[in-house]
Amino acid sequence: MAINLIAFFWGLAEATLFFIVPDVGLSVIALKGTDIGLTACLYALAGALTGGTIMFYWGQANIEKVTHILNMIPAIRTKDIEKVRSDLKKSGIPAILFGPILGIPYKIYAAHAHLITSIFYFLLISIPARGVRFVLVAFAIPYITGKFLPNAPYLVQVQAVLILWIFFYSIYFIAKRK
Repeated sequence: MAINLIAFFWGLAEATLFFIVPDVGLSVIALKGTDIGLTACLYALAGALTGGTIMFYWGQANIEKVTHILNMIPAIRTKDIEKVRSDLKKSGIPAILFGPILGIPYKIYAAHAHLITSIFYFLLISIPARGVRFVLVAFAIPYITGKFLPNAPYLVQVQAVLILWIFFYSIYFIAKRK
C-alpha cells in the first residue's frame, strides 16, 4: 500500500510543482512485477488527475500568478508556456496528448486548459495523456531488465534503472536550460 501512496503523491506533485516525472518511481516499482507496476500506475494517474484539477482551477483563478510560478520550475521555459497556449488555441484539447512527447510538462497544459475546455473534457483527455506513458513504463522496464539483467538482484536492477533516469534527466535539463 505504501508503494501506491508514493505513486499517488508523486503523480500529484509532478502535475503541480515537482519536476521529476512519476515514471521514475513507477520504473522502480515495476521491477517488483508488472501487476504491482500497473496498480501503481493507476494510483499515479489518480494523483496526476488530482494535480491536474488543482492546476486547472488555479489557472482559471489567476493565470498570471500560476504562469509566474511555472516559470520558476526547473526546465520550464517561457517559450514552453507560449507553445502550450498556441497549441491549445490551434489544436484544442488533443494538444494535451502530444505535450509529453515534446517534453512539455503536463502542469502547463493543466493550468491553461480552462481557456479552451471544461474540467470534464480536460480530465477525460488527461487519462490517456498521462496513463499511456505510465503503463508503457510498467511493461517496458521489467521487459528491458529481464532482457539485459536477467539474473541481477533487485537492487542492481534498481541502480541500473536510476542510472538511466539520471542520464535522461541530465540531457533533458541541458536541453531545457533557461
